[in-house]
Amino acid sequence: MKKWLILTMVLVLMPQTGILAAAAGAAQPDANNSIGAYILHPGDMLSINVFGYPELSFPNPGHMEGLTIRPDGKLTYPFLGEITAKGMSVKDFAKLLSDQLGEIYVNPVLSVNIMRFGTDRIYVLGEVNQPGAYELDKSRNLLDAIGAARGWTKDAAKTKVFIIRKDQNGKPPLKVDLMALLKEGDTSKNYPLQQGDVVYLTENHRIDFAKDIVPLINDAYMITWISNDNKR
Repeated sequence: MKKWLILTMVLVLMPQTGILAAAAGAAQPDANNSIGAYILHPGDMLSINVFGYPELSFPNPGHMEGLTIRPDGKLTYPFLGEITAKGMSVKDFAKLLSDQLGEIYVNPVLSVNIMRFGTDRIYVLGEVNQPGAYELDKSRNLLDAIGAARGWTKDAAKTKVFIIRKDQNGKPPLKVDLMALLKEGDTSKNYPLQQGDVVYLTENHRIDFAKDIVPLINDAYMITWISNDNKR
């Protein structure tokens, strides 16, 4: 007979560890919904704890690490096989796992934690104190990248910062006004970054594209156009 299981999803941020967590099947106080909205990516390592079932929990004595989402976006879980995690929020993945285990076990109660984020290689160039390539967590954004490069120099033109995507496909780069972001709190301009992005801080509103960017990119970037307006 099919068992029906009504689940209450609870999202928590563990204060001592900063571990990102979603719990299924537990009635607990309210939590930070923005945390549960984190989208899972390949390379993210998950800790899964099914209470009362150590053989379904990771890490465990026989498997000292969590479960890592593979490049194909999937992970392998006991008795359930291949599960697609890429593109799901932590909250939704915890519910999916609990629903599927609920077909086998009675009222499973579980938590899903982010043990380690996957990383993206981001290039931060131009008027920053330490230009270079940085491995950043996949949850990171423009300000995180600039912070990794130890901030901007005194000559940086903060009203015109550019994000150049690896898959531009002939489109102009994203232009960001850092002053609006910082002074007016326009967080919509604090763009999340992707694998291979180039963050470029200009000097006096000019891009030395040939000198600073071209040597670091390859054919995959498909950057074919920067408007004259971006060069002023």
